Amino acid sequence: MLVCVLVFAFGGYFYSLCPDVYLIDSGELAAVSYTLGVAHPTGYPLYTLISYFFTRLPGEPIRNLNLLSAIFSVVATAVVFLTAYKITKNQWTSALSAALFAFSPTIWRTSVTNEVYPLTGLFTVTVIYLLHRCNNNRIFYLIMYLTGLALTNHVIFFSLALPVIVYMVLVHKPKPSMFLTGLIFLLMGLSLYFYVMARTIGGAEVAWGNAYNLQRLFWHLTGKQYQVWMFTLSPGEIVGNLVKGLHFLARDFLYVLIIPAILGFWVLYRQKKEIFWLLLAALVANLLYTINYSIPDIESYYIPSVAVLVIALVHGLHALRRYMKPVIVLPIALAIPVINYSHCTLRDNSFGMDFSRSHVEQLPDSSLFITTHWDVYSPLVYLREVKGWRTDLTVIDKELLRRTWYIKYLKREYPEFYHRVRSSIDAYLGELYKFEYDRPYTAFVIQSRFVRMLERFVETRLEAGVFMATPWPDRDLDAVKPGYRRVPFGLVHGISSDETPAVYDFSNLDLKKPPTVNDNRLKVNLDIVRTMLVNNINYLVAMGEKKEAEKARRLLKSF
Repeated sequence: MLVCVLVFAFGGYFYSLCPDVYLIDSGELAAVSYTLGVAHPTGYPLYTLISYFFTRLPGEPIRNLNLLSAIFSVVATAVVFLTAYKITKNQWTSALSAALFAFSPTIWRTSVTNEVYPLTGLFTVTVIYLLHRCNNNRIFYLIMYLTGLALTNHVIFFSLALPVIVYMVLVHKPKPSMFLTGLIFLLMGLSLYFYVMARTIGGAEVAWGNAYNLQRLFWHLTGKQYQVWMFTLSPGEIVGNLVKGLHFLARDFLYVLIIPAILGFWVLYRQKKEIFWLLLAALVANLLYTINYSIPDIESYYIPSVAVLVIALVHGLHALRRYMKPVIVLPIALAIPVINYSHCTLRDNSFGMDFSRSHVEQLPDSSLFITTHWDVYSPLVYLREVKGWRTDLTVIDKELLRRTWYIKYLKREYPEFYHRVRSSIDAYLGELYKFEYDRPYTAFVIQSRFVRMLERFVETRLEAGVFMATPWPDRDLDAVKPGYRRVPFGLVHGISSDETPAVYDFSNLDLKKPPTVNDNRLKVNLDIVRTMLVNNINYLVAMGEKKEAEKARRLLKSF
């Protein structure tokens, strides 16, 4: 039965696998994996080291990384099955629980593109499985080591780590020497974070955070730059996030199966109170963290909650074991991926890569491209660092310029350009260091030097061409050369003083709407494409370029 479940899960993942770089962090993570770099906070050293070897396998690196996510989740599915079977001794209950875990939207969506979350899911269910077997010192030490190691992959694991440590202390009552040895194993796992500092000092091509000392390493591991979005929300926003989170979890359990999961908590409270309090504490800790954090891709942060609820479901289904017959279980297990497929599939979805590539593909040689949209910049990092594509361009993420590590990255990537604009960068860096190290600074001064630096960037590349991708109003870039026109050029705007930029060739715009649109982020980007096409049509008509306007109009109809 276990083999059938694993083949079933892998087949579903493989069929719905994303063929290329996707949106959000996909491109950046792939570039970091390929170059053994340092990713955005918290750095994800364990994932980086494992994924590095997958990028060296035959085939396209990004395809291998997407497949790695599927493998992590398939192994996690196996662990869920084994845990359920240890509890129930019923293969059908175990198969249903494993299928629900594998094909819940929260798990499935992260299993078909390169992400750090499937590895966190694997750690979560593995530690829970080992807790059911924690009857000797070796397993105690293994749990402590895996807990430390899991925290080097993603900090969200802390919502299980703290309850697990408390549980083992209170339930298994280790002797002081055993507990101290366990802490050593925990620290051994956590020590992998020194990879972040080692690779930064060693000259990683992409070294987010510039964690060259313990202070900056601490900033990176604690996500200092993201703390503005953590635990700063209003009560209304927190309640709204809670409602959204509970909806995610209910949806993952097909709404109906959340009932036996709740029953499972009741069964545990009556029969195994220590497991009940462990799972409840992990669930509450996970919810408290996620509802107080405001980021677009928050759904994946609920993976520990999904794992906890699946274990509760196992206990609930065990209480209903008289109904766990093949004639009932098999149709439900087979129906789960069918019901959730349209919400999770990324099959034939190359939009993330195509969207990014289309912004710069037709830009003139050696031109400057500035963007404020991470979904545009992140795939370009992969294209440049891994594929060596359009390295003639100077590509800048405007928002990352607010971090000193990124200035260092630009110096390495574009030495000639950096030398020409160095005076304005140095003037800005003096104020940026004050901001970054929490020293007194004047907002007006840092802002004026920021804009002056942007203006110098533009002046340096005006002759070759300057283009911007700003899907939303941006006062910083609006303040740069305000007397110059912003002329639509495909998906970007070119800065023009007198001469009109070349007309964009829409017949060579290789961008199409994905077969399935099942992601709010994807919907936003499709809206951006439509808006830019309309802008181009209006501009081309006004310029008398009716032939190109018609090409853009035909393309617009396909979106």
